[in-house]
Amino acid sequence: MAIAFEKPLKDFLKNFQKDLSQLQKTLKKESDQLLKKVKTSTQKDSLQAKRSEIEKLIEKNLKKYEPTINKFVADVHKSAKKAGIDLTDIEQKVKDNLHYARERLSKTSLGKKVAKGQGKKAAVKKATPTRKAKPSTGKGPGNEAN
Repeated sequence: MAIAFEKPLKDFLKNFQKDLSQLQKTLKKESDQLLKKVKTSTQKDSLQAKRSEIEKLIEKNLKKYEPTINKFVADVHKSAKKAGIDLTDIEQKVKDNLHYARERLSKTSLGKKVAKGQGKKAAVKKATPTRKAKPSTGKGPGNEAN
């Protein structure tokens, strides 16, 4: 049974990688063009004018490439369905994991901020034992300055 899915899965992965690389090239080219336009727009006088121009450029490019991106996503879903893969289920699991990870990250980062301000010096003092210094003889390693 696994052999029956091997060819459609290979075809799906091959098509997916080809489509993804083409999309990456297109997005890279458009981002480079957008970056050039943004750089030229920074030479304008008003900050508000710059901001509105950048927003218009971004909206224009998003509207321009939204159908391409949507077509790519639809093709990926079709190819995955042919290979017997449920992408909506995978997408939901990824979203759930991302949400969980963000919650955990925000909880741990908040805990670290509080811990940094309080008690860190006390914990360091407790962790390092104090030793009494031995009298120096002026010879041996570690006493090169004498």
